[in-house]
Amino acid sequence: MAVLVEHDKRKHEILENALTLFVEEGYQDVTYQKIADRCGITRTTLYIYFKNKREIFIWSLKQLTDAIETELNETLSDQTLSASECLTKMCFEVIDECEKNHKLFNVLLDYLMQLKKTGVDCGKRIRRRTVKLEHLMSTVIIRGMQSGEFKKQSVKKINAVIYSLLEGAIFNMSLLSKTNLDDLRNSIVFVVNSIK
Repeated sequence: MAVLVEHDKRKHEILENALTLFVEEGYQDVTYQKIADRCGITRTTLYIYFKNKREIFIWSLKQLTDAIETELNETLSDQTLSASECLTKMCFEVIDECEKNHKLFNVLLDYLMQLKKTGVDCGKRIRRRTVKLEHLMSTVIIRGMQSGEFKKQSVKKINAVIYSLLEGAIFNMSLLSKTNLDDLRNSIVFVVNSIK
């Protein structure tokens, strides 16, 4: 059991170090050797954990999105919050993570553009990573409608508006280098208040 724990701990450390390296240097400039060097291990040891740079990058992103999902689930489980408070808090948590990791979005955009050049359906990959977020927001919206706090409306449409705002934040950060998303927070509050 201790070996498994150490293996998982080492894997987690590799992913954290690699993500920092990707942010610092960009996806294209990071090599497998640079990741090994940053982690203080040999390439051979790194191959025990990951088969290539792309796999490391994907797992680094997954580790980050899993952490966000855990935080959102905790908020969803907080029964002291009304549906509007819960939805607003969840959106703010996503925005906070976007602000904290704004440099990562430049790297992610570069990575996705490289994938697109090879004919990969980037939209499909993004949807796989965001479907849980949409489901969590839908759960809160439905809860709000069932309690009478939110008007009976199309959950899909409300979710689409909120999700579009969050996508806009990512666009603003990655392409326009905007690092303060207070305008977006105000827009989220406006949307949530409009469905009450």
